[in-house]
Amino acid sequence: MTHRFRCAGLVCLLLAAAACGPPPTPGPVPAPAPRVQLVDSVAYDEGDGETFRRVEVRTGVRVDTVPGVLTLELPLVVGSRLLGFRYDGDTAGAFEYDLETRTVKRDSLPRDLHPFFSAPAFSPDGRHIAYVVVPGDETGYAVARTWPGLELVWRSAAVRVPATDAAGGNQVRWLSPDTAEVLAETGYSTDEAWYHVVGSVRRRAVVSADTLRARPRW
Repeated sequence: MTHRFRCAGLVCLLLAAAACGPPPTPGPVPAPAPRVQLVDSVAYDEGDGETFRRVEVRTGVRVDTVPGVLTLELPLVVGSRLLGFRYDGDTAGAFEYDLETRTVKRDSLPRDLHPFFSAPAFSPDGRHIAYVVVPGDETGYAVARTWPGLELVWRSAAVRVPATDAAGGNQVRWLSPDTAEVLAETGYSTDEAWYHVVGSVRRRAVVSADTLRARPRW
């Protein structure tokens, strides 16, 4: 009986040791999330007071400046890349910056996108772009396209817009990777109004469109 108990105890010890095994090997330490900010100021038109900015990326102790890119707004962080807009005088394009290889890829924007009146915005997942088309005939409308394929996903009706050289009346934002919200300025100084459009890329359609008399605060 005593021998049997001794054998049972030995078996339990062996099973316990097997269950414990060697200590687990620690996995790779995840890289810290990049901190992206705009730095410096480069004037592009002395008359209007607006300036281009450079993009600085801080990852841990490493600090990089995206080479050859001037912009007006913070780029998106999409996975291991930055996606944003770049400006060169009166022309505009897009850029993608690989956070791992520190390389820049330059892309062209749609031909019907005006660099200072269309107010373009990328979706949070970087798969679509929405903006206001202003053909120059005192009309305007909202569109969304795939990125970077530029396939048309949805388009709103056209409305009258004021003929002006002053940018800033249109606004575009994404409420989710599926839904974009667009404001197109349609009123004049004596009758302010905004064409308000909400569109869905999943439904490939405009969900709602109305006119606002007061500009919402985004």
